[in-house]
Amino acid sequence: MTQGPYHLFSLGLLLILSYLASMLLVRMKLLTGASHKKLWNVLLLLFFLSTAMLGLLLAVKVNYKLNIAWIETATKWHVDMGIGFAFVSFFHLSRHLGYFRRLLSRVPVAAGPETRKQQLVFTTFQVRLLFVLLGFISLMAQLVLLREFIKTFHGNELVIGIFLALWMILTSAGAWVGARFQGKLSSASVLWILLIMSGFPIVIYMLLILLNRYIFLPGYEPGMIVSIAYVVLLIGLFTLVSGFLFAYVSKAVKRSRIDANYYMLDSLGSLLGGVVFGLILVFFLDNIQVLSFLFLASILSVMLGFRHPSRLLHKLLTALAGVLLFTWILFPGNRNLLEGLRYHGEKILETADDPYGNLTFTEKDGEITGYLDRNPVISSSDLARSEELVHYPSLQLQAPKSFLLLGGGLSGIPSEIMKYQPVIFDYCEADPRVYRMGSKYLPPSPSDDFNFIPVDGRSWLKKSGEVKYDVIISTYGNPLTIGWNRYFTMEFFRLVKKHLSPHGVFCMQLTTGGNYVNEQGIRLLSINYRTLSHVFDHVTMVPGYATYFLASADTLSLDFPALLGDHDVPTTYVHPDYLDAFRLSFDVDQLVERISPEQAGLNSDLRPRLFFASIASLESRMGSHTLMVTGIVSLLIFLVLLFTYKPVKAGMFVAGFTGAGIQILLITVIQSYYGFAYMVAPLLITIFMGGIVAGTLLWRSVLFTPSLAKYTGLIWIMGLIAATGVILLKVEQLFQFSLVGQMLLGLLNLLPGMIVGSVYGMSLSLSAGEGPSGIGRLYSADLAGAALGTFIPIIFILPLIGVVNTFILFCGINIATGLYILTRWQ
Repeated sequence: MTQGPYHLFSLGLLLILSYLASMLLVRMKLLTGASHKKLWNVLLLLFFLSTAMLGLLLAVKVNYKLNIAWIETATKWHVDMGIGFAFVSFFHLSRHLGYFRRLLSRVPVAAGPETRKQQLVFTTFQVRLLFVLLGFISLMAQLVLLREFIKTFHGNELVIGIFLALWMILTSAGAWVGARFQGKLSSASVLWILLIMSGFPIVIYMLLILLNRYIFLPGYEPGMIVSIAYVVLLIGLFTLVSGFLFAYVSKAVKRSRIDANYYMLDSLGSLLGGVVFGLILVFFLDNIQVLSFLFLASILSVMLGFRHPSRLLHKLLTALAGVLLFTWILFPGNRNLLEGLRYHGEKILETADDPYGNLTFTEKDGEITGYLDRNPVISSSDLARSEELVHYPSLQLQAPKSFLLLGGGLSGIPSEIMKYQPVIFDYCEADPRVYRMGSKYLPPSPSDDFNFIPVDGRSWLKKSGEVKYDVIISTYGNPLTIGWNRYFTMEFFRLVKKHLSPHGVFCMQLTTGGNYVNEQGIRLLSINYRTLSHVFDHVTMVPGYATYFLASADTLSLDFPALLGDHDVPTTYVHPDYLDAFRLSFDVDQLVERISPEQAGLNSDLRPRLFFASIASLESRMGSHTLMVTGIVSLLIFLVLLFTYKPVKAGMFVAGFTGAGIQILLITVIQSYYGFAYMVAPLLITIFMGGIVAGTLLWRSVLFTPSLAKYTGLIWIMGLIAATGVILLKVEQLFQFSLVGQMLLGLLNLLPGMIVGSVYGMSLSLSAGEGPSGIGRLYSADLAGAALGTFIPIIFILPLIGVVNTFILFCGINIATGLYILTRWQ
């Protein structure tokens, strides 16, 4: 059975929190009681109908013994819909108990008069500090928690897109509530909320650990819907409060005029948070240490800048809490104690966070395992796979003397390579810590004599000149991230071919292996086979513990027993006693017959088909099929919001959408060209925030007065920036040198930020009639667009049309939006 556990806890908790949130909206008079009742009655009906129809389907299947391939999935949906139906039924019953008890209905409370709009008393300096601090806390928490969610969900770019999108959606919802909130909060209450908010990321960190330990079953990979549910549950309170505070404070403090100054200060705080984390703290502190530093820094800032709390005892207790927590977390033993909860039954030997992600080494029953973001990358006992990776390609040559190994230097592979007595043996590791830290617990054997190169193999091949190798071995598994996909692309294979000797052999693997491969696995093999065949004259597959691909300019043989007879190489598993040439040829022929390379597209840096096929395969194994559905629903939401917003907000919405979309595309491009989005994502976000600050500061100096022509002109300039991305990516020579390429992509990320900041400033001037509440409403529209711009491309658009065509689509959307605003402007 391929289904995961039923979602009793996650779905139930999500519905409970949603119901409480809707009740809060009613109490705040943002939602009428009648609308609230209709909303939950509709949900009750939908859950009832879904449960009933699926129940009838299952009954028909059992009674008439029908063969329905997806019946397991339908069973799981039936139970999950039943869980939802039960919880919503409880809510419905709780509101109608009076009917059954024959009690009088509750008397409605009359709405009181609207409170004053300005009630917070801060100095000008304190107001500025408050917005800077709010942006600083929000972005630093976002960057650190993003890394933790990547670790928890074995993440990739999809997790990055989901997390950032939900973060902005929830912040947007909080801003929407704050802009409409008619209650009154005191200055002290706002500051206490800010302090509590700064400490809540530590709570989220602990909840993620407990989620790993007690909720997720071992080996269970949550699907997209479950992942979305848990992200919403964990970050919901923090993000809602963050958006609420921005909008509420924006309208609640006295000001001489309505402008984009508060938006600029919030962005400036985000910029400072990105710089402090991305350029300083990430190199010296682990994630939990950064979060405790953030809590302590927030306490000190509020105490010094606002003299809060007012009572001395409260000051001392608050400061002491921050200092003690930060000090306790600094001790490595305490850090290992917390992280050890993630790895049930395994002893933590060492764990560390750095720009590449989290690396942890554990020990269980004498076996050492190394995890990169909780994905196992090294094991102390992997002799069979090591022999297959080394000897299948090496036996093709009479006397191979030069080897290049990409990863896997501590898993027994070097010992197998040394059996050929190589003259040149280079070993590259994308994350040098894997070798340096792993050497403490998995020391190389005395025969392992290689040249360790602390850079990723693709970068080494680019800058290694004319060096040639007889055998190049890639140990990377399935490309579940775009960073790993770069070792399976046509561009990478061309680099490998350039550095192979005339009769050299390249060996790589996909973990889809064994005698039976499902349809999703066949698609993976087909894409990789076609891409390799596009570059190499001879390609063959060898089934084993994985599916190995051999590629060369020369012919290849599968008669390994005969090849072993020509080499004096001692082996254990790659041995005539285990290998039968006829059986192996038969298995290969059967596998080749099933793949369809002519129907599979080429995998390239800017069209990562194999990455998306790997994600689809993973979803299928987990019993989930939600990628396409989620993308279509998100696209419909985009269209509804675009045509619902008034022209000014529509422009802000599309500017936020395109700015975030370009940013996620650039993260993808940098991943493909240079690797490790975990390191560059914080920097790109920081650069984007710097662009927003510059845009909000400079737009009036450049454009002077707002007008329809200038506003639509800004939207069209955003489209021009997207078109510039197409032109840059067509000139591949620009990205041959890492520094030049990264500077160009960084500049391309700065410009959309400047346009977003300028559009916000002009939008606020053009909608000044809305008063101070317009600040939060525009902020909400900006974040809603940014959320969809982060989510839709990576989920829906990129798999269909690739990076370049997505840039073209962004260009078209902005041109069309400019024309749409012109036709609707009044």
